[in-house]
Amino acid sequence: MFSLFASEKPQPKAAEVAIKRISSISATQLSRFERLPKLQRYAIIGAASVGGLSLLWTLTASSRSARRPPVPSPRQSLLPGLSPEDAGELPYHPAALPGARDVDSPFGTIRVYEFGPRDGEKVLLIHGISTPSIALTDLAHKLVGRGRRVMLFDLFGRGYSDAPSPDTTHYDSSLYITQILLCLQSSPIHWSSFTMVGYSLGGAIAADFTSYFPNLVRGLVLVAPGGLIRKKHIAISSKMLYQSSWMPEWMVSKLVANRLWTGAKRVETAPDAVENAETTTTASEGNAKYLSSNQMLLPGNPHSTVSSVVDWQIKNHRGFVPAFISTIRHAPIHNQHHRWSVIRENIESRAGPLKEVWIVLGETDPIILADELTEDAKAVLGEDNVRIKVLEGAGHEVAIERADDIVRVVRRIDGKGESSSSKEKESEPSSSKKSSRRKHGGSHAGSSTR
Repeated sequence: MFSLFASEKPQPKAAEVAIKRISSISATQLSRFERLPKLQRYAIIGAASVGGLSLLWTLTASSRSARRPPVPSPRQSLLPGLSPEDAGELPYHPAALPGARDVDSPFGTIRVYEFGPRDGEKVLLIHGISTPSIALTDLAHKLVGRGRRVMLFDLFGRGYSDAPSPDTTHYDSSLYITQILLCLQSSPIHWSSFTMVGYSLGGAIAADFTSYFPNLVRGLVLVAPGGLIRKKHIAISSKMLYQSSWMPEWMVSKLVANRLWTGAKRVETAPDAVENAETTTTASEGNAKYLSSNQMLLPGNPHSTVSSVVDWQIKNHRGFVPAFISTIRHAPIHNQHHRWSVIRENIESRAGPLKEVWIVLGETDPIILADELTEDAKAVLGEDNVRIKVLEGAGHEVAIERADDIVRVVRRIDGKGESSSSKEKESEPSSSKKSSRRKHGGSHAGSSTR
């Protein structure tokens, strides 16, 4: 019924032959890749080569035979029973963005969108932990309007991407890096040099990917990123929920689903909790009240608020909550200084085209505190290698609500932006702003990134 959303080209079948010949490899062995000579790395990850597909499989830690079948996304479990009219009214409808394709993989199907001029500068966008790729719709369209070729995809377990079973697959660095490479491999054009824009969890994944594949990434924009979140912000309740073994998994899933569920109702507690990061927006800084976000993600679709999309996933994607939980437990969210330091080494040794890292932060973000992230990022990346931009009045929803500011950053990376004397100037968080933000909440729940 939805064949019009098929890929721009048939998916390569050679992958199946190559994958069957590849045994599993530990995720820690990924670090060996970055020490290979430049030409050898290119040969391994060539976007059009079977060798590149083979590498995708070696990035995973468990064998194919040990995996349980993935949990199907709403593309299989919901859409076949809906009329085109009903499908069009969904918070996340199947024609949400141009250039849709569904990429098959051993982990399940991945929903990918790619559009914009084929010869434009390439930009890969990675969304956060709870809202799928349509959270970056405004940003994607504005980048295309500036002549960029963009690619977005739903992380496993979100939107229209299947969910590998968390019983046999960790939602960790290996899985997400493999997913990125699968998406790049599926493109009808060659993605050999591009800018990555990662939002929250997507920022942590983008930084991790860049540390392993410096020759592919020419620009890196981390928007309210995870990766360096200080563990002191993990609340005791979240440690008990996500990190303890005494609670049965069905109970964990139930509790997490309840914390994620918004019901389009007012939220006034724990605004800095990981489950609330994308679904709340500051109503008043003085009294620290938060409301369910009413940001419309898809033009002309009043059903596509951030909160409605999250609730839609809870109701219609059986893999969403398990994927969320496994991501909190295993994704590169905390203590990634060792991987970020590799980015610094690669910049300073000119191991790839990346010259500096841009970090865009929200001034009132209760999840990614601008002052802490600024301090930690400069320490690990080096002050000469990082540019910090703090957006006044913005919270954690910065990538959703401040797309124009991010577009200006991407244009500066391409050398087409405004001068430093314009409104594009970077700003630093002040100590007075720090005390103001602390009023929004005491401790972050869980691995606080979206």
